[in-house]
Amino acid sequence: MVISGIFIETIPGRANKAAALLGEINGVEVHHIEEDYKIILTIEAESINRSYEIAESFKPIEGILTICLAYSNFEEEPAYQKAGVPR
Repeated sequence: MVISGIFIETIPGRANKAAALLGEINGVEVHHIEEDYKIILTIEAESINRSYEIAESFKPIEGILTICLAYSNFEEEPAYQKAGVPR
């Protein structure tokens, strides 16, 4: 399981609509909207690749200007385990 914390900036006044659309995406949980242009959310995915695919799906959502990865935990990621990286 890969868990990523994401910060998104939107065009002012568009955060609520964008957050509603983001919240419909499987694996996405919107946690906070601030000043109607900032969104904090998490992505939970089975792999790094799937997490990336989910984040890429945000790009066409109207009003989104910036998508920033703030945190990622991927200790259970299969590729990470195969690399033999110690915990």
